[in-house]
Amino acid sequence: MNNAVSKFDFRKSSDPHRRIGYLFCCIFNLLFFGSVAKSQTVSNSLPKHINPEDRYLFYLHGAVVTILGNNAINNGAPEWGPYEYLNILDSLATRGFNVISENRKEKIDDSVYSNKIVLQIDSLFSKRVPPESILLIGASAGWNIVLQVANKMKNKSMRFVIMGGCWPDTYKDFTRFELYGNYLSVIEASDPHGTCEAIFDSRKTMTGYKEIKLNTGLSHGFFYKGRKAWIDPILQWFNSLPDSRSTFNVQHKTAVIPVIH
Repeated sequence: MNNAVSKFDFRKSSDPHRRIGYLFCCIFNLLFFGSVAKSQTVSNSLPKHINPEDRYLFYLHGAVVTILGNNAINNGAPEWGPYEYLNILDSLATRGFNVISENRKEKIDDSVYSNKIVLQIDSLFSKRVPPESILLIGASAGWNIVLQVANKMKNKSMRFVIMGGCWPDTYKDFTRFELYGNYLSVIEASDPHGTCEAIFDSRKTMTGYKEIKLNTGLSHGFFYKGRKAWIDPILQWFNSLPDSRSTFNVQHKTAVIPVIH
């Protein structure tokens, strides 16, 4: 480090412009970087101190991470590359969320994790965090837990994202679920999995539903990294939603999103 810079004392400087500039930089750094870092946390549990003004995101990873862990490669489709679990969490945190995500273990029923998340959300509510500030994202096998949470919470203002598409008969597993809240389905044009619309069709308890189709050419591996291609549309949807006073508005049209890497 240059000693002339490290020993600079703005109080003794004879140049008023330099003194003002130095003070401005200090204030800017404290206000901007301090506030950003405050809301960018990643953990498998809630932050120790809950700020009701912050945003909280629960991320549920795909099955390959459960089996093989971070950077796992699906042996059936190695062309998808590693599932960069920690990279995804960091990418979401840089968008201003406190990210809560647990590396799930094999042979543990999904209900164990959904029950835990319900309790965590109840804890956020008890600290006056509004439901509009909470987002759940489930990728592939992870979105089953997202819908379990939705079924248990029955909150009309919460926001849920499912990624990775559905098979034609997937909806049959959820016919008895009571789904409240706002839902976004993110699918990929090159993924053999298709639309998830049948799960949400004719659900009078829902506040809203939308599905978007990406064109990354990455098949079911489109969510294996923290790509802007899926993160940006999710955040645009999240930020566009009205508050809890919104009226019922189900959108059945599938939007097509151009490729963004």
